[in-house]
Amino acid sequence: MKTRLAALGFVLLTGIAAARLARTEEDVRRLARDVFRQLIEIDTTESTGSTSGAARAMAARLKDAGFPDADVVVVGPDDRHGNVVARLRGSGARRPILFAAHLDVVEARREDWSVDPFRFQEKDGYYYGRGTTDIKDGDAILVTNLIRLAREKYRPDRDLIVALTAGEETGGLVGVRWLAQNHRDLLDAELALNEGGALVVTPDLARMESVQISVAEKTFQSYQL
Repeated sequence: MKTRLAALGFVLLTGIAAARLARTEEDVRRLARDVFRQLIEIDTTESTGSTSGAARAMAARLKDAGFPDADVVVVGPDDRHGNVVARLRGSGARRPILFAAHLDVVEARREDWSVDPFRFQEKDGYYYGRGTTDIKDGDAILVTNLIRLAREKYRPDRDLIVALTAGEETGGLVGVRWLAQNHRDLLDAELALNEGGALVVTPDLARMESVQISVAEKTFQSYQL
């Protein structure tokens, strides 16, 4: 009888743990979608928008999740080109890793779109809105995972830095380059991972064929022959 009761107790505890995990996973998915929606519906084009609103919105989410003010910084060269840099503190045993993505998007004229480019929509299994693939999806993933790690009280052996920047579509002068020149301490890391690369899948989307890594972008080398 005791063995059966012990087995039953184990099953019940396992079921409770699985239910909690499922709720946690659902909460994370819901958070990711909310962050994604919020970013898409903030106009961050160069002509009519601003990255500052998006930077402040992401900073607010991180601070609400418990990040200290000192570890979530919004800075930029002017009022329209804000960058947010957040840090999850580690033990300091190793140098930080920097994860970077950009908040700005290319232009989106309403007459060129079948839907409102700044209203997040899901239709036929696809997301619609300017930035859904370049690269507010990546921004949402980084912010969501940083919040999740903080909630789980995860402490890595190094600081994890997330930088969401301005001006990538116009050369990076007001984003990564400005940060490197004016706030190098915020970005200083052993390794930086950016958006470069691509995923190649089969036409039916059933199988991934390759994961590509880009080691250089938006730069050139001239040769005179």
